[in-house]
Amino acid sequence: MKHIIRIQLEHKTDVIRDIEIPSNESLEELHYTIIDSLKLDKNEMASFYMTNEKFEILQEIPLFKIDEEDNSMLNMREITIASVFPKINSQLIYIYDFLKMWRFLVSYSKETENKSKKIEVINSIGKMPKEAPEIIFEAEKKGDYSEKLSEDLDEEFDKFKDSEY
Repeated sequence: MKHIIRIQLEHKTDVIRDIEIPSNESLEELHYTIIDSLKLDKNEMASFYMTNEKFEILQEIPLFKIDEEDNSMLNMREITIASVFPKINSQLIYIYDFLKMWRFLVSYSKETENKSKKIEVINSIGKMPKEAPEIIFEAEKKGDYSEKLSEDLDEEFDKFKDSEY
């Protein structure tokens, strides 16, 4: 059995790859197929991230372990496609190149009965843009508390400004 995995770049232009991969292959094989299909540099770091329905990151799955003594973290080579994509619409986040932060949504879209051991890119839409999208990190405003905190800080700053220091 094979999984059809859809890779979608988080960007204003459409960049999509559909990859047919045997269910017993590792995430590492999927990683290298993504790299090849998008013509990316093989020397950059990357990780998959398990998420919930709200896309909150639950667990990192790195290309390799940073700390070999930490047995709690598995790497891409140790995890199969079937284990992280147990049902259709299961999803991961894939981050490539931690300086540029290319982000992809990786989802299990279909299952095939194809018995071939070959990994194939079966659909390719768009080319990788030259520039990664700008990432804006914003804290959520939590109502009155944020406003009150801001007022308190302004008050403290005003006291400091008026002092003799």
